[in-house]
Amino acid sequence: MKALEKTLAILAFVVLVSQTVRHAYLLWLEPRISVLDKYDQPLKNEIASARSLDELVRRYDPVRKQVDAAKEQAKSEEKPVSEYSNLEPYKSERTLREAIKEWEDRSKQIREIWFYCSVAFVLFILGTLLYRKWNRWLGLTLLISSFCEFIYWTSPTFLGPNTHEFDRLLVQKLVFSIVVLALLLVAIRLNGIFLEERKPSPA
Repeated sequence: MKALEKTLAILAFVVLVSQTVRHAYLLWLEPRISVLDKYDQPLKNEIASARSLDELVRRYDPVRKQVDAAKEQAKSEEKPVSEYSNLEPYKSERTLREAIKEWEDRSKQIREIWFYCSVAFVLFILGTLLYRKWNRWLGLTLLISSFCEFIYWTSPTFLGPNTHEFDRLLVQKLVFSIVVLALLLVAIRLNGIFLEERKPSPA
C-alpha cells in the first residue's frame, strides 16, 4: 500500500506544481498584445476595460440595433446579409457577442470551481479521518476522489479574451491550486506517506 500511496502522491504533486506555475504564467507573463491589435484596438480596449457583464451588454445594445437596422435594409433591397457579414456593424456585433458569451462562461466556471472544490474539501476531511481512525483503504479512496476533483477543477484554462472575468478565473484557479498543494503536503505529512520504516538494528 505504501508504494501505491507514494506513487499517487508524487503524481498529484507533479500535476499541481505544473498547473500552479502555468496559472501564474498566464496571469502575469503571458503576452496578450498582438501586432494586429492596432487594426481593431478600439473595440478590444472597450471589451478589456469592461468591469462587469452589464457594461458589456450596454456596449452591445447600440451595435445590435445597428445590425438589426442593416438587416432590414438589406432585406428591403433584397440583398443577402452574408454579403455584409464581415463588414461593420456585423463584425463589431459578432465580437461583442462572443465576448459576452465568454464572460458568462467564465462566470459559470468560477461558480463550478467553488462548488466542486467545496465538495472535494469535505471528501478530503472525511478521507483523512477514515484513513487515520478506521479503514485505510476507504480513507485512501476518498482522498483520491478528493484530489481528482481538486485537480480537475483547478486544471489550466485556455487563454481567452483579455477581460476582467478571465483574470478573475485565473486568480481563483491559482489560489485554489496553491491551497490544494498545501492540502496534499498536509495529507503526506499526516499519513506518513514518505516516512521510511526503520529496521531494528542488529543486537
